[in-house]
Amino acid sequence: AFCAAGQAMAELFTAGCIGSLTVNKGFLDTPMVQTLAKTNFSILLPMFYLTAIMKTINSFGFTKSAVSVPILAIVQSIAMYFVSKFLILPLFGIPSDENGKATASEVVEGRATTVCCTFGNSGVIPLIFSEALFRNNPTLLMSAYAQVSLYLAGWSPLFWGFGKNALIGAETDGISRKDGKSGGIKAQIGKLKGLFPPPVVGTFIGLFVSSIVPLRKLFMSAAGSSVVSSRAPLEVVYNCLENLGRAANPLALLVLTASLALQRSGSSSKPSIEYTGEDTAGGEEKADVGFLVRRILCVSLARFVVSPALMMGLLLLASSSPINIIGGIGVDSMAWFILMLQAAMPPAQNAVLMLQVAEKTKEASRLARFLFSMYVVAMLPVVLIATFLLEKCSLIL
Repeated sequence: AFCAAGQAMAELFTAGCIGSLTVNKGFLDTPMVQTLAKTNFSILLPMFYLTAIMKTINSFGFTKSAVSVPILAIVQSIAMYFVSKFLILPLFGIPSDENGKATASEVVEGRATTVCCTFGNSGVIPLIFSEALFRNNPTLLMSAYAQVSLYLAGWSPLFWGFGKNALIGAETDGISRKDGKSGGIKAQIGKLKGLFPPPVVGTFIGLFVSSIVPLRKLFMSAAGSSVVSSRAPLEVVYNCLENLGRAANPLALLVLTASLALQRSGSSSKPSIEYTGEDTAGGEEKADVGFLVRRILCVSLARFVVSPALMMGLLLLASSSPINIIGGIGVDSMAWFILMLQAAMPPAQNAVLMLQVAEKTKEASRLARFLFSMYVVAMLPVVLIATFLLEKCSLIL
């Protein structure tokens, strides 16, 4: 199990080197990466999640995890927010909100740290990790993909709604409220679209189509059927979506690694941003490094210790006889594995995008450099946690 998890992380590291090379050689720049990311996010990932959900339900039926996984994703994230804000951040002396002593920059940094503690990278890295671990077992691989998409169905609306408000506040949502009644309607529609990004929409469409048997039979043949005459009338549509969706994972990996490389290379050409609020010339660099170390320790404790422990507690509670919304670890082993893996992911990279949209460019730049450090730190704990999960969930690779 340790070798399998280590190999998965080694593949991610190798991909990171390739991404850095493409950036250093000038093959990819910021506009190109943004275009690739938009294509993947708006087109390929929705197709991938839609077909993964449909294929899993067509093969195994509609299980408890289709409902419980999104619920647990929401409950765990909300619980982590309050634990991080009121317990973990104060432990490391990081301000989590406005107070008399904190500067404006420190408040933004505290909010960003809270979001980093609360929300992990729940899309790209779990998919890539699943591919590396289960590529030799197509049944397990498809089940893992489905559980990741179900997790995102609950996690994404919370991240883009509650998480965005926690990071930048409701006053900087970029939608004017001074346009009268029409503007109010547009604002509400804009907010609704923001809560349900394309990958989540693809997941919900897949759930809807596959849960209605006559509708599902229009697009998919019965599981295990190889008779040409029994093929679904619109199976060519499903096959086309599935083929295009296969490009989502490699493109997502390239975008992630190139983005981190661009963020890292950008940091070397920009001056260090002072966050301490002090004017002492001799102590600026030391204070900045000290804050960075405290911040890394804070997020590491939250993401790699507290968050998995909290998810384990929720799973044990949810699988107990009074509640029983998910099977035990021996029944829904893949759901347990993905939920625990999601709980141990490094911080969500899209927090940088939120700050950029809110025109907080300095804070976005600093957060991007901080996330690069966190992704390096995450390598060892993620491998150890994945090894533990593979053994406890008895997943045959």
